[in-house]
Amino acid sequence: MIEITDLLFKYSGSDFALQVKRLVIDSAEAVAVVGPSGSGKTTLLNLLAGVLLPDEGQVRVGTQQVSTLHDAARRDFRIKQLGMVFQNFELLEYLSVLDNILLPLRIGAGLKVNKAARVRARDLAGHVGIADKLQRYPGQLSQGERQRVAVSRALLLQPSLILADEPTGNLDPSNKTLVLDLLLDYARTHAATLVTVTHDRELLQRFDRVVDFSELNQWQGVT
Repeated sequence: MIEITDLLFKYSGSDFALQVKRLVIDSAEAVAVVGPSGSGKTTLLNLLAGVLLPDEGQVRVGTQQVSTLHDAARRDFRIKQLGMVFQNFELLEYLSVLDNILLPLRIGAGLKVNKAARVRARDLAGHVGIADKLQRYPGQLSQGERQRVAVSRALLLQPSLILADEPTGNLDPSNKTLVLDLLLDYARTHAATLVTVTHDRELLQRFDRVVDFSELNQWQGVT
């Protein structure tokens, strides 16, 4: 599903550099990525999604060589094939919770909001306990509620790959379990690949594999 080879990425004007000789993640594998702050975990997710491009090397996701796609193709790839849960949520403040969940359908070429999509959005919101907040706006939500909106949006289009950056970081213990259950259950029932950055060591036993970034990244730096 995922193959990274001879990757080198540097931020302009920074000492940080990420170098990964080889990383392979199988289809339908649930992988937790751990490591110290600044080791490049979030950078890795952005490279997998094509938000960032490597200076050297290749990033392949499924049949796509993401590192060689042009801007429009990478954007289409993210919308239609990936589910992304950002650390800062990336919700649009002027849209309701429901419309934030439905957003991928409004910005993806050839996609549209229909009755089935609205039903799925409501079902996802119900699974994470925000069904009663669909008409609210992000500014009216707690951090944990905003996170659950982001998770619901990431699963809307039933992606084959989920990239989650600290998806349980703003949640209390009960909701942390609920959200992780949703991500893992989705991945296993849909044979999807899940790559999750986390600092919560208590969750690691629930994943198929743990990638330690302090060992993976051959460079040191600060993101």
